Amino acid sequence: MPSVGVPDRGLAGKRRGPWWVLFWALILSSLYLPSLATRFDFIDDGNLVYPSPPLPLGQRVQLAWDKVVGNYHDLGPFRPVLWAHWEIQAELLGAVAFRWRVARLLWLTVAAATLLWLFLELGIRPGAAVVTAALAMWTPYRNEIWTSLTLSEGVAMPYAILGLVCAIRAARSSRPGPWDIAGALCALAALGCKNTFAALVPAQCFLRLAADGQPLQDAWRRHGRRACLLALTVLVPSVHYIIFKLQWHPGQYETGGPSWVQLGRMLRAMKRASGADFVGPGLALAALALLVNGFALVGPPPAPGSHRTIPLPLAARAGFRPLWGRYRTALLTGLLLLVCGIGIYLPLHAVSGRYSMPAVWGADLWIAALLSMLPEVPSGFWRRAACLVLAGGLLGVAVANLGKQSKFAARAAMLWQTLEFVEARAPHGACLGWLAGPDLNVEEGIHFLWHLHARGRRDVTISLLDAQGRPLSRREVPPTDRSPVLALNGSASPPPGGSWRLMREFTAAYWAGHRRYHCSLWANPLEAQDGS
Repeated sequence: MPSVGVPDRGLAGKRRGPWWVLFWALILSSLYLPSLATRFDFIDDGNLVYPSPPLPLGQRVQLAWDKVVGNYHDLGPFRPVLWAHWEIQAELLGAVAFRWRVARLLWLTVAAATLLWLFLELGIRPGAAVVTAALAMWTPYRNEIWTSLTLSEGVAMPYAILGLVCAIRAARSSRPGPWDIAGALCALAALGCKNTFAALVPAQCFLRLAADGQPLQDAWRRHGRRACLLALTVLVPSVHYIIFKLQWHPGQYETGGPSWVQLGRMLRAMKRASGADFVGPGLALAALALLVNGFALVGPPPAPGSHRTIPLPLAARAGFRPLWGRYRTALLTGLLLLVCGIGIYLPLHAVSGRYSMPAVWGADLWIAALLSMLPEVPSGFWRRAACLVLAGGLLGVAVANLGKQSKFAARAAMLWQTLEFVEARAPHGACLGWLAGPDLNVEEGIHFLWHLHARGRRDVTISLLDAQGRPLSRREVPPTDRSPVLALNGSASPPPGGSWRLMREFTAAYWAGHRRYHCSLWANPLEAQDGS
């Protein structure tokens, strides 16, 4: 039976200790330092960042559990670990955005450290590990999990990656028990943040079998029972999914059968989440450098006047065989993550950057393995070109990330200007008409209301409207029979119907002032009270 391949740990793990990992994790997370000045957002923060009233410990735990159960009944996901994070942070940090941002930055550093640790455990060269980790943590398409304070993928990432590291350590340890227990607990913690991290379990079990590089038959004989026990964690999301499907009701997330359309969405998401838009040419040049080196490995250049031709498949085999031989474990783990991570999202009908995880971590492993082989190519034009283009691509990723942070902060700033004005000037018992459209979305209106209520203006209600002023129904917002005396839209034109006058415009610039967000607050003079 073939062996899976033993990474050359002399290139990585044995010469790089925890301080090296921590140093580079801090460097990678420092790109998000500008986010410390960003206020709470209106995506997920409105109902999560405010602490509960003082309660005895037992009642506080019961309240947190009630929120977990309520979240399941309303939407469908069962996320006790995620809610524990939210509740603990709200109690410790209060509704102070800077504290939340510092805590998120520290958690990002932990996530970057675990990813670097995983790369080193798989024998990835330190330089390639740092470059790939930077790409993974900075790529704009998936950086929303760090700019937003509460998204589940950001909370789950350190648990998930550490679960893979524990599997590798258990396979190589003479005392695997503690590593197996830690790996199972990490997997359960990730699943307790989001059930789709079940896609991680096959890769974890594979690493538990194969990480010590024995022939597969011997690895199964030695580690098979423990790998099967490790796989039992997948029972938790499996049981949840069965109950969810049997008890589904309108308002919960909808799932259907896998579709080619969703597969196309996920593949496009993988392309963007992996950073291929920025570093794709550099990766292609790196692969070409290996191929060109394969021609050199097959045989010396033909003598002058000779017409000897080296077949392309033979050169490709010679060029890429070292990559497969040295990093087979990383490549196969990446394949499992990609296939399972894409497959678990096929029953859905939507995609976003955060849905690319954990599948995109498989692409990260492939990229890391490829870059780890590049230094072994003799210095030449293709190697230098690959390094230069990759450096330019990574610089582009960093600039785009900062631009997205600026855009995110400006959006929050504009909405906070609006909220603070409404909080101070809205008449008692006022109803605000929120006109959803391309410039303001419904979810922002829901969180706008939650922020208002948490800050003491529980008398204000919101009526969600479409662009034509027709009511929209959302279970998160209680229905109201009040007529809007204020209206908010994203254009300079008054809302349809009624006699509206412009009360205040709110703007926030981003991208060094080259772009702006804008919204307008309108008052109905027939309804508004004096001083509004």
